[in-house]
Amino acid sequence: MQAWFAGEFESCLELCDAIRSRGIESRTHVALLRARALLRLDRPDDALLALQTAAAFPAGTDEAITATMLSGVAHVRRGDPDHGLALLLAAQTGSARAHPTIRSEIALNIGLAQYGRRDFDAAEQALNLVSPDSDLVHARAIQYRAWIAQARSNSEQSARLFRAALAALDTCRHYDRFFEANCVRALAHLSLERLDRKAWAEVAERRAKIDWSANGLAQPRFFIAYCAAAYQLDVEGNPLEAAREARHAEQIAPSDAYRVQALCKRASIYRRAGEPLAQRDHLEAAIELLRTCGTALAGDEAMVPYILAEELATIDHPETMPTLMRHKDRATMSPVLSAKQSLPADPYRSLVEARVLESLGDTRAALQRFRQAHAALSRCGYTRRAVFAALHIVRSTGDRRMRAFAARATSHLSPQSWLHRETHVASAQRIRLTAVQREVLALICQGKSNPEIARLRKRSLHTVRNLVARLFELFEVQSREQLAVECVRRGLYAPV
Repeated sequence: MQAWFAGEFESCLELCDAIRSRGIESRTHVALLRARALLRLDRPDDALLALQTAAAFPAGTDEAITATMLSGVAHVRRGDPDHGLALLLAAQTGSARAHPTIRSEIALNIGLAQYGRRDFDAAEQALNLVSPDSDLVHARAIQYRAWIAQARSNSEQSARLFRAALAALDTCRHYDRFFEANCVRALAHLSLERLDRKAWAEVAERRAKIDWSANGLAQPRFFIAYCAAAYQLDVEGNPLEAAREARHAEQIAPSDAYRVQALCKRASIYRRAGEPLAQRDHLEAAIELLRTCGTALAGDEAMVPYILAEELATIDHPETMPTLMRHKDRATMSPVLSAKQSLPADPYRSLVEARVLESLGDTRAALQRFRQAHAALSRCGYTRRAVFAALHIVRSTGDRRMRAFAARATSHLSPQSWLHRETHVASAQRIRLTAVQREVLALICQGKSNPEIARLRKRSLHTVRNLVARLFELFEVQSREQLAVECVRRGLYAPV
């Protein structure tokens, strides 16, 4: 059990295999533990096979009830919530004399089954039966309520409940590292999308304290690093730290599909830093790697082709549309696994399709999709991506309402935040430069110093300093490096 609580599920399975007990009761307890570990590893079919080795205890015993409950959970997780619910209700019916924590766990999993059936009211009613005294089971019930809030497009309540689940974990008699890691993962995603800097501080603190060595934590560890890369660039405006986090995400990616996702994030960071060759190189690597993954992607992996297509659209790559079409409508996802999905699928697909249509020159259709995506993302509280959609609309139409939305949503971010700066650029009037300012700007982008510019332009050093200072004011930057990046991003200078 110690390995199970620590998130070492593979180790837990190995320890179960090492036990050589002839006692029926002992063998059954080992089988039940194996099934629990396999369910945490999202291997419900193997869990059902493990449960077949459990002895048939008399009806009403804790062992018999637990075996029926775990069988129900396995069917729910393999995408058959109706069958799973029937088993769980049968376990509940026979649990009058069972341990109170087992009764709470059955109620918890009935809530999970009802969630899989998308009956959120019934799910919450089931969770109401979870006792506050059931330790980790009660903490997990709060986590499930957070999933329900997320499915109902209430990101604010969802984030609050994930924080409450973590607070409940801190008071539990047992510590479940897997539970903590997945709550932090969910909170990281919500903090990023809601542009919530205060909540991110809690994510960073928790992340630093978790021991990530357990094999069952690979997926939440990857997603937290991936979110951290986006947070550092879009919210804090620290491209170097963003690049480090994205590189780390690629290194720890638990599958090739997730490596593709990390490569796309690295490409995005290079694009925004004004390094188009590095961006293209990472995208070419991502295209090659995705081809080895096949087309039947499940869970969060199902969104990876869209993430790649979104970034390919920024460079008008010929693989943009083929990438999208090869994977469109081929994703598989169980209704329970979708609870943990990082992105709201339909609004995000609309956003990506809008980017692709825009890259193909179909402005009218792109605008329609951008508006659809903005409305849906705003409703579910995904402010960051709603701002993305709004900025595209502003650039195409000058829409004042969208401009005001973006300015309001990003006003609390760091002045160096990429999202804040993009909003300011989209809202501001086009900068008009004199011929002299353009020449000086080009020399700065070439890495020339003020004395070199003065010599080349045959101007006094004092005049050049004034010209450079004025350019800093116009572009709202604080260094020559930032000025050069801005010029490349705006298309005012193209690196050779």
